[in-house]
Amino acid sequence: AMSFRKLVVEKISTNFREATRIVTAQIPKPAAGSVVIRNEFVGINASDVNFTAGTYLPGVKPPFDCGFEAVGTVASVGEGVTKVKAGDPVLYLDYGAFSEMKEVQERSCIQLPKVMPEAISLATSGLTASIALEQVGDLKSGETVLVTAAAGATGSYAVQLAKMAGCHVIGTCSSDAKGEALRKLGVDRVINYKKEKMFEVLRTDYPKGVDVVYESVGGQMFQDSLNNLAKKGRLIVIGMISGYKDGSAWKNQKAEGTPMTAKLLAKSASVRGFFLMDYAKQWKPHMQKLTEMVVAGKLQPMTDPTKFVGLEQIADAVDHMYDGKNVGKIVVQIPKSDQSKL
Repeated sequence: AMSFRKLVVEKISTNFREATRIVTAQIPKPAAGSVVIRNEFVGINASDVNFTAGTYLPGVKPPFDCGFEAVGTVASVGEGVTKVKAGDPVLYLDYGAFSEMKEVQERSCIQLPKVMPEAISLATSGLTASIALEQVGDLKSGETVLVTAAAGATGSYAVQLAKMAGCHVIGTCSSDAKGEALRKLGVDRVINYKKEKMFEVLRTDYPKGVDVVYESVGGQMFQDSLNNLAKKGRLIVIGMISGYKDGSAWKNQKAEGTPMTAKLLAKSASVRGFFLMDYAKQWKPHMQKLTEMVVAGKLQPMTDPTKFVGLEQIADAVDHMYDGKNVGKIVVQIPKSDQSKL
């Protein structure tokens, strides 16, 4: 009776629905220093399809677990665990979160005041924005910041953090509803790229260029951002969602026109990559800072209002993101399984 269900990758593919299936496993007894968590909410990320494609773990052979983050309740603790106890609400970042139960190391757990689905977006999405802007973007008050996919989970944090840092913020999005949400977050100039060309808006309204770009789209959006950097501008690459499904994000594209090296040199500008897993030392301090801002009402976690329930709907939730429909973080509720008798 001590079984639970989880999603596993059975086939290497960027098509999440085809790559995954639900299997049953035995609930583990937590190892020393580890805890077993009953997941109540899991978060969807653009990179879920990179993970099913094996991009994160080169050479990985299926079956393997997937999902990056969850909020849940501690079900049992291993020996030597002192910071959390059974019944405690926690948030964690760890591969394999798309599951009803998950064993994680105690040090991966971030304690919460209660089980809050909105806390999920703080993990991957909030930390990425906070750490990238500070450590890699070198953000200073008074600068002009461009955020692409600004109404997405991490973009919506980036615009708020840039506003708090005293910057002028430009945000791109694909619909009027998203534009409205961005204005409420304080974005100074919304660009709905279905109605206006970002390149032309930047050339006309920002002839000196933008100081910092928080870029997660790739492709043409990246090129247009690169071509509108200010002197000493910094373009932070946190992703390139436009090339994930077809795999073009990871392949060499034929460059047209002036080489990037010449463009960067002419402006003393830079392109900088950011991958959250390389900044683990910064997670705790930034998490604390973000949580305090949320509690104080200064920072608003944006959670997409669409309801997804159960492991069965995770693929639907991934599709919802790739259809460009979400405003903020997509969260899937994981109800208590009938099978797991805890």
